Amino acid sequence: MGRVRTLILGNKAEDIDFLKKKYGPAPSKFISILNGVNLHVRDEGDTNAPAIILVHGHTEDLHTWNKLTEGLVGKFRVIRFDLRRHGLTGPAADNEYKLESYVSDLSMLIQHLELDNFVLIGHSMGGRSSLKYTIKNPEKGNGLVLLSASGAPREQKTSPPLALRMMKNPLGRALIRRLWSRKMAKDSLMDMVFDDSLITEEEVDRMWDFSRYPGSMNAMFKEFSETWKDFESTEINEFSKNTLLIWGEEDTICPMDMGEWYDSHLLNSKLIRLQNIGHNPQFECPDKCLEEIAAWFKALE
Repeated sequence: MGRVRTLILGNKAEDIDFLKKKYGPAPSKFISILNGVNLHVRDEGDTNAPAIILVHGHTEDLHTWNKLTEGLVGKFRVIRFDLRRHGLTGPAADNEYKLESYVSDLSMLIQHLELDNFVLIGHSMGGRSSLKYTIKNPEKGNGLVLLSASGAPREQKTSPPLALRMMKNPLGRALIRRLWSRKMAKDSLMDMVFDDSLITEEEVDRMWDFSRYPGSMNAMFKEFSETWKDFESTEINEFSKNTLLIWGEEDTICPMDMGEWYDSHLLNSKLIRLQNIGHNPQFECPDKCLEEIAAWFKALE
């Protein structure tokens, strides 16, 4: 009967209190920003140290930065948060999932924390949001690190993960709602890395758990019904912030040509190519990312 129910209604939602107990212990806190979104945030390290804000990508959460945070927190104030509809932040009351909504949340968090001098490090969708924020607020921030960021025109014709392709049409979304399983969550994670042996059961559990946060799947479908326009060269040709681009050469979600496009249009950029790395450099090779970020920071001084 359980399988029949799932096929008709989809998976049963997970209990929010259970999720908060499992994924939201200290140093987690919840910050209500001006638009009413209640962000799950971790703010670690010396508050007097230079600040770094980590912005994760689609279907991720602040835990995707665990390994990178371990290497950064000794020298920096490291701030990471779950984007709207992700992790413990959950769906937004306004049910808006345009790029502008994510940029607004980031802006309001920065305002709430009273930050002026910081560096944004954004992955995938989080990279696109971070760049858009910095374009709109050129007086804010000291630089930008984009890891496999979306938003550049796509030239290389690669096939994105099956779940992402299915969400592009109503029938696919209906099938995901009814067929979504822990195995599909695992397959989705494996599609995002070059070496799928890196995907642990803990990673799979977290994606599976958060996918059943009440309302999150509906919010994800709402987001995928939106059209997010790619950047045009005219938007970024005069962008002068120092920008570090870190890209996996085996990335099939945001292929290398997207990193090359950013590098060719940004005024002060440096592109790092990582061999045998897929879409999640911060997870697949955190030590190499830390090495490149540290060298880039040193050059900023």
